[in-house]
Amino acid sequence: QAFSNLLSYSLYRFECSVRSATVLGLVGAGGLGYEILLSLQSLRYEQLWTFFYTLVLLNGVIDISSVILRRSINFKVVLILVVLCCWSFWYVSPDVSKFWSPRTQQLLGDIAQASFPLNFQAVPLSQLGQLSLQTLGMSILATAGSGIGGIFLSFPAAHNFWLPGKLLNPNPKVTSLAGLQGWTILILTRSVLLFCRAIPAPIWALVVMFVMFPGILPGAIALGLHNLGILGRLMAEVNENLDKPPLEALKSQGTPGLLLFLYGIFPMNLPRFLAYIFYRWEVCMRETVIVGLVGAGGLGVLLTEQLSSFDYPSVGVTLICFVLLTFVVDWISAVVRASIQ
Repeated sequence: QAFSNLLSYSLYRFECSVRSATVLGLVGAGGLGYEILLSLQSLRYEQLWTFFYTLVLLNGVIDISSVILRRSINFKVVLILVVLCCWSFWYVSPDVSKFWSPRTQQLLGDIAQASFPLNFQAVPLSQLGQLSLQTLGMSILATAGSGIGGIFLSFPAAHNFWLPGKLLNPNPKVTSLAGLQGWTILILTRSVLLFCRAIPAPIWALVVMFVMFPGILPGAIALGLHNLGILGRLMAEVNENLDKPPLEALKSQGTPGLLLFLYGIFPMNLPRFLAYIFYRWEVCMRETVIVGLVGAGGLGVLLTEQLSSFDYPSVGVTLICFVLLTFVVDWISAVVRASIQ
């Protein structure tokens, strides 16, 4: 069970890498993210949705691979993963010599020289405090919404709940209509979660702000939608990795499906759910700056203004404020998760 959870989380982090690569494209690193930005700027919505569907398809392949790998892990699968890693490195062909080239060293030196001494008078302390509270509020709203939604959607998104012969539908001899209903619920729920998490939070923020207005609420909605897909998937895999003997003991005593869920499944999984929610709160806190860079409010907006004016001494002050805020959130999350476990 521990290995299954480790494999699930590793593949989840691979998904995160795909989305992070898309976010880097928004700042000019190429790939799908850069094309999405160009489509938004030129108002070419048909092209924009094509790139969205490509992202969803890419994440869907990873999602399906996760299910297959967790059921049939062996030496051949590990060998295939190693070969894919080597192929990726060959295909990208990164020029690692740029890390220590004279131009890189000169630019790093120029930025370091321009960043000190820090300018603590550029931004009033009251403004920093207000923006920090906005950033914190954005992360709490996003985490609360995505956490509640993820818990509700995780059960219909798990393979071992509603399908015929599974935990809450133990009779394998059901009508074809009932079996079709179970598969329809499963596929629709997983598709919604896949679409939510396939689109990175900054791109969600750009789309939401286009139909609403710049501010904290669009940023919280964007973060909430993205993290809903992530939490829903992680919680669904927690449901699929259930410890079955205690549940089988309850079922052998004739416990109805609803009571089995309320007194067996849900209490068993709730600590893991809460641990994931507080972990994602830490991540949401860091992602608020990224969505803020595209105008969604908080410290990210201030950071964008300072970077655009090359005010590096003030950038350092804003980053210190954000690091302190992140440290507090990480500490609270770690304490709560330790008490839960």
